[in-house]
Amino acid sequence: MRKKRMRLFTGILAAAAIAAMTSCSSGTVSEAETEEAQESASGEASEEVQESASDVGNAGIEINVEDVGTQASYYDTTVDGTDVEIFAVLASDGTVRLAMNTCQVCNGSPYAYFEQDGDDFVCQNCGNHFSSDEVGLTSGGCNPVPITEDDYTEENGIITVSGSFLEENAYRFSNWKQF
Repeated sequence: MRKKRMRLFTGILAAAAIAAMTSCSSGTVSEAETEEAQESASGEASEEVQESASDVGNAGIEINVEDVGTQASYYDTTVDGTDVEIFAVLASDGTVRLAMNTCQVCNGSPYAYFEQDGDDFVCQNCGNHFSSDEVGLTSGGCNPVPITEDDYTEENGIITVSGSFLEENAYRFSNWKQF
């Protein structure tokens, strides 16, 4: 994990240098050019899909079911000043599964989040692998905090995660990604 972080850090530094050189020669750097430089510098293309959540205030977060695939989509929002992230993934049985992107056991660590590796999600703190088919179903242990059907509604192809659920669980993110 340390090598992965160092490679990512080195890639980000290289991307920043490329962006600085590019901005000196052309005057501006687009967001796409910066991301391309980061991917090129790190030697890896990011496969995760980062969505900007449709934040609907006290009602929660809206997710279009058509946007959810076997590659997880991550949705960020802020609850009372705390960054909160959930993800959605299509399980092998064709159902959409939701979870908070923080680990139930490693929760106090800034690395208590999951990245997808094939069909598994891997805790970035302890390295535990967790199958996408278990997302949203399994509770307890080193796995993402499930978001069950009691915590969201689905109507006309739109899943809405309740604001009250997000508020109740925002504390889980108090030290999240605070590197």
